[in-house]
Amino acid sequence: MAATMNVLKRSLSVSIARGEDADGNQVTKSYTYSNVKPDAEPDKMLAVGKALGGLFDKDMTGLVVVERSSLTEE
Repeated sequence: MAATMNVLKRSLSVSIARGEDADGNQVTKSYTYSNVKPDAEPDKMLAVGKALGGLFDKDMTGLVVVERSSLTEE
């Protein structure tokens, strides 16, 4: 029995540095972009994430892809 995972939804989250708190820890803000095509290639998602991060006045600290998938047995 083999399992198959099918991506149903994807979103791309871009984290931006916002400064430091009173203890000197970095504070970030995340912006999430929904409705990313389930079959989008990782290289293209990275390029789009970097382009979106470049629109902010602060540095980008990370990119996260969140997927929702169905799992079935064959």
